[in-house]
Amino acid sequence: MTRPNSIVALDPTDERNQASAILAPRPATLDGKVIGLLSNNKPHSEELLRMIAKFIGERYSIKGIVAHNKGGHQWPARREDLEELAKKCDVAVHATAE
Repeated sequence: MTRPNSIVALDPTDERNQASAILAPRPATLDGKVIGLLSNNKPHSEELLRMIAKFIGERYSIKGIVAHNKGGHQWPARREDLEELAKKCDVAVHATAE
């Protein structure tokens, strides 16, 4: 039973599924690399990615930018789109924003 004026906090994490994350290999430098930008179509996500690309471009001599919008945050990117990005890009940045 809760007391009046009390707050009940719930933790939605699932302790049973604690798979460890493995980071993708990183290049030693971004010089000469093609950067992929993957937007999930949330408000400001493409603006955030443009800012990230500008930041990277100011620090490295990148070869180019490939931008893709996956169309919505409700579902994962299509396999074909990810494979195409992997073919065209050396590294990729995915962003979500609001």
